[in-house]
Amino acid sequence: MPEQLERITVPGNLIPLEDDELQTLHDNVLAAFNDVRDKGPGHYEETDLSYAYELRDGLSRVKAEMSARKVRAEQTAASQALKAERVMNEINESINGAAEGTPEAVVQQAKSDLEREKAIAAAAAQGVTDAMIKLFGDRRGNFMQVTERAPASLGATQQKAPKVDVPQPTLGVTAAGSGQALTSLESLGDAFTRMAGDIPVTQLGRHAPRHKVASIANDFKYRADRDTSPYVLQEYMDEMMSQDGSPALTAAGGWCAPNEIRYNFFNIAEEPSGIVDLPTVGVTRGGLQWPVSPAIGDVFFQAGGSNPASGFGGFAFSFANTSDPWLWSETDDILTVTGSVNKPTLRVPCSSFTSGRLEAYGITLTAGNLTDSAYPEQTQNFLRLLRMAYAHAINARLISLMASASTAFSGLGGSGKPAFQTILDGVELAATDYRNKFAMADDAVLEVILPRYVLAVIRADLAWRTRQEGSNSVPDSTIRSYFTDRGVRAQFVSDYQVRGSGQFGNNVTTLTTWPTTADMLIYAPGTFLHGQGMSLDLGVVRDSVLNAENDFTAAWAEETHMIAKVGHESRKYTITYGVAGAGTADLSAGAQL
Repeated sequence: MPEQLERITVPGNLIPLEDDELQTLHDNVLAAFNDVRDKGPGHYEETDLSYAYELRDGLSRVKAEMSARKVRAEQTAASQALKAERVMNEINESINGAAEGTPEAVVQQAKSDLEREKAIAAAAAQGVTDAMIKLFGDRRGNFMQVTERAPASLGATQQKAPKVDVPQPTLGVTAAGSGQALTSLESLGDAFTRMAGDIPVTQLGRHAPRHKVASIANDFKYRADRDTSPYVLQEYMDEMMSQDGSPALTAAGGWCAPNEIRYNFFNIAEEPSGIVDLPTVGVTRGGLQWPVSPAIGDVFFQAGGSNPASGFGGFAFSFANTSDPWLWSETDDILTVTGSVNKPTLRVPCSSFTSGRLEAYGITLTAGNLTDSAYPEQTQNFLRLLRMAYAHAINARLISLMASASTAFSGLGGSGKPAFQTILDGVELAATDYRNKFAMADDAVLEVILPRYVLAVIRADLAWRTRQEGSNSVPDSTIRSYFTDRGVRAQFVSDYQVRGSGQFGNNVTTLTTWPTTADMLIYAPGTFLHGQGMSLDLGVVRDSVLNAENDFTAAWAEETHMIAKVGHESRKYTITYGVAGAGTADLSAGAQL
C-alpha cells in the first residue's frame, strides 16, 4: 500500500500566528503539495486532487497574510525612519547650527533674495498692464481698476504686516503653450507683441475670442496635493513650524503656535485570542455526512433484558436465558436439545447517518476614494478593527453552535456558595458522571469549555480568603492546574457569555459586581469537528456603481464553517456561585477556611 502522507490543514484564522509560525506553515503546505504532486501521473486519486485544491487555497491565504504583514511592516518602518531623521536633524541644528543645504540654511538664503523676487513679481504684474495698454489702448475700465487695486492692496498689507523671517509666496510667470518661465519685463512684453501680431482682425468686439499669453501663479516652497502621503505632509508641517519665526511667536503672550496634528489612532482592541480549539477538517463539497455512532448502552439494550427506557439499568438487570447477556443454567442446557430454549443473539444494526452543511460568513467595507487618498491611516485603522471584530464574531458563532448541540442541565452549585469550590466541584461531578455513563477510563481526559472570565472569578474568590496564605496572588497557570488535576482540558475562551445583558463588555451597562452564574460545556475529545470549506478574500474591489459615487470596496471577504457533532453527547451545565471566599454558613460561623 502507498505510504499515507500527513495531512496539512491551514487554519481559517491566520491572525494569531507569529511570523515564524506563518513561515513554517507556508513551508509545510508547499512541501505537502510537492509530496502529492510527486506521486506522478497515473497515481493520482480523487482525494489527491481535492487535497491539492485545498493546499492551493490555503497557500494563497498564507501568502496573502504574509504580504499584508510585510506591507504593514514597511509602512511602519518608513514612518519611524522619517520621524527619527527629523528629530535627529532638529537636535543636530540645535547643537551645531544649520548646515548648508538644510531647510534652515535655505531660509537664510531666501531672506537675501526676497526683495529681488518681490521686484520681479511687481514688474511682471506691471508689465501685464503695459502690454494690455499697448494692445487695447488706454481704456481704463474695470480691468484697470482691478490691476491697480491689486498692487496697492499688497503694498499696504506689506507695510502693516509684521516682519516674518520665512520665504513668502512669489509670483511665477509662465509663457502659454511652451511653459517657459518669463523672468523679465522684456520677455513678457515680447510675448504679448508676438501674440498680437498673430491674432487676426475680428469684428466681434467684446465677444472676440481670448488668447492666452502667459500664466501668473503663486510659487510656494511647499506643495501638497491628493497624492502627497501623510508622512510627507507631517514633515512639511514640522519644517514650517520650526522656522526662525516660530520661536518669536511662542515666546510670550500665550502659545500662539497651532496645535500639532497627530494621525495615529488610539486602538486597544487585541488580536483575537481565546479562540475555541477543535479538530478541523476540510470540507470540499458543501457539507459533511457521518454515521450515528452507537454507545455502550445501545449494546446492552439492543435485545432482551430490561426496558431500554430505564437508562443504564442494563449494567445491573436480572440475567435470564432470554436476555443478552444471558444466564445459562444446566436445566437450560438440557432443554435446548429439544429446542425449547435457545441462546439469544445480537445483530449488528444498520447505523443511520446524519449530516451538516457549511455556513458562509462574510464582511464588506466601503470607503470613499477621496477620504482614503487624503487620510489612508483612517481606512487602515478601521480595517484592522473590522478584521479583529470579524474573527471574534466567527469565534462566538462556533461556540454558540456547540452550545446549541449540547444537552442543558442546571442545579450545580447554589446562591452564595464560594466560586472556587463550586466551579471545581461542578466540573469534577460532571466529568465523573460522563465517564461512568460511557464506561470511560477513570483517567480519561474530557474537554471543558468555560468563559475566559472564570479565571478572574476564581482568583477574586480566593482573594477573600484572608486566613489562607498565598490566596491573594494566584496566577492563571495555578488555576488551570486545578482543572488538569481533575482530568479535564479546560479551554477558557473569549466571546462566550460576554457583551450581552448583565454580562462583561456590554455596550450599555457597566458591571459593578461579579456574575453569579456561568455555563460550562463538557464532552469527550472528538465529539465536535470544525469543518472549513472555501475561503475567499477579494480584498479591494472597484465597480461602476461605486465609482459613480466616488467610493470603492475596501474589503470584501467570505469564508465557510460548520460544527459537526460526531460524538455521543455534549452537556451544557449552568453553575451558580458567589464571590465571597466562603458560603453563608462559613462566614457567619467564622470558620477557618
